Amino acid sequence: MAETETRFEFTNNSHQKIALALLILRVSLGVFLLLWGLEKIIIPDRTVGIYDKFYGIPIDVAIAPMLGALQIALSIALLIGFQRRWSYGIATLLHAYSVISSWQALIDPWGLIYGEVKHLFLAGVPVLAGFVVLYMLREMDIWTVDGRRNRKAEAES
Repeated sequence: MAETETRFEFTNNSHQKIALALLILRVSLGVFLLLWGLEKIIIPDRTVGIYDKFYGIPIDVAIAPMLGALQIALSIALLIGFQRRWSYGIATLLHAYSVISSWQALIDPWGLIYGEVKHLFLAGVPVLAGFVVLYMLREMDIWTVDGRRNRKAEAES
């Protein structure tokens, strides 16, 4: 029996649905980053502990708010779609590093090997997938500052 292949044709409606889906994804990931940036400012001691335990990087408590401010700036760039290649790419790499740094929790989420239940770290994996998808489809994410600038430039030429 021959397998039938369904062919998808992009229509203007399809482009609008993709743009809306990417807007939803971008805003949710931007808010995700924003909250972690705010945490670095609001409770810097927690950031010091996280950097030491998961990243193996000892930082001074005075550095945490500066890191938070940088992360907030990155999250705002992501939220508005500014410099998509760079903001989406940096956000993806930072979150990938965070996920990789929690490898013990990913291979032993129920604490059977290391003795500590950390199953919530698994949520970082689909978040990373969202960042990767957003980066890969950044040119289709048109409801952004960059998208508007590109449409304006095209209209003027």
